[in-house]
Amino acid sequence: MFTVPAFVVSSGSAQILLPEAPSHSASVPMLTSRDKFNLFLRRASSQDILVGTTFDAGWAQLMNDWPGYGQGMQGFGKRWGALIANQEARSFFGTFLLPSLFHQDPRYFRLGAGQPFSVRLAHALSRVAVTRKDDGTNTFNSSLVLSTVIVKSLSNAYYPQQERGFSHTMDRVEGSLLGSAQGYVIREFLPDIIRMCRKHESKWLKRAERKLLFSRQFDPEAYPELTAVTKKELEERANHD
Repeated sequence: MFTVPAFVVSSGSAQILLPEAPSHSASVPMLTSRDKFNLFLRRASSQDILVGTTFDAGWAQLMNDWPGYGQGMQGFGKRWGALIANQEARSFFGTFLLPSLFHQDPRYFRLGAGQPFSVRLAHALSRVAVTRKDDGTNTFNSSLVLSTVIVKSLSNAYYPQQERGFSHTMDRVEGSLLGSAQGYVIREFLPDIIRMCRKHESKWLKRAERKLLFSRQFDPEAYPELTAVTKKELEERANHD
């Protein structure tokens, strides 16, 4: 199913679905500390994390990365544990704790269609250093940078002995920030790719896709006039298709 991740937060009596990659020009609700904690919980329990971590652990074992962990199921388990610890710790510090302390929004805001490719690419890459504050202004992305340094430093507690130390830690910090930049580029352009693919989908498939709201995922590009909508409104739209 082609979707852009979103999460649910409480707003009065309504459950509002907020896209994790809203439009840069959209007027989206500010996230409270509770909202950021809910976003952390959603990311931490995401199937994408579990599947991606399992694949990465298998690939690391195949390439014999971190040879200190050994091979076999025990080696795979150690690699999987180290990777999932990295993911969950970074999500906690980078999505909830530091954004709450620094009053920063942990989401990525897309420029979207209508801007030149080079401008959108530069915007995506720059988000490693620049982020949006809760009041809508830009600031240094201290939440991302500090959370990366903290998590990669903590990994010295469970990485093999030969993978520990300052130089290894800084290498991991650099690699992680480059990975974040890559992720932002994907978030910027993936909805456009999805929209192109959807042009070739059948109407039946589109109706089925929109009715699968149980996963609490919402593609904002499917409803360009909306930035935050209630689940009831989404269900009504799906039923009328």
